Amino acid sequence: MPTILHNTAHLPLRPEAVYDYLTQPWRWHEWHPNSRSASHSTTPLGVGSRFDEVIAVQPLAPLPWTLTRQTQYVVEQAERPHVWQVRGQMGDGWLTIRYALQPDGSGTRFDRTLTFATTGPVRLLTPILRRQMARMSAIALANLQRRLQDGVQPTAAT
Repeated sequence: MPTILHNTAHLPLRPEAVYDYLTQPWRWHEWHPNSRSASHSTTPLGVGSRFDEVIAVQPLAPLPWTLTRQTQYVVEQAERPHVWQVRGQMGDGWLTIRYALQPDGSGTRFDRTLTFATTGPVRLLTPILRRQMARMSAIALANLQRRLQDGVQPTAAT
């Protein structure tokens, strides 16, 4: 059974600028603590685009043991500036990430939904992973909020 984590934040930029920044996976490491690197693209990622990301999770934090996974993604939905969704596959599971953006007063209401499932022996860690991923998702959104408030330029890929 998949695990679903949902987070919401108010971001201080208009939806187009937020969308352009968030849909550059090679910049995710700037705000998401589990993202280590992602393949670089020089064009916007639309439906059918593919990219890879290295994700690292410490399910038993503060113990240093780390699960590092290479994830291959495909963009399933891209409706600038409102919705972007990707599906990722790794050796022992899958995930989807959905970004939904709405104008909200002086900025953007950002909803991030992470859905994931694990297989094989890692499946036994799902309750622990859920707690850790929920904590990391909250940290990621706080980092993103701070980063955008500090004036990071969310330039679009060209």
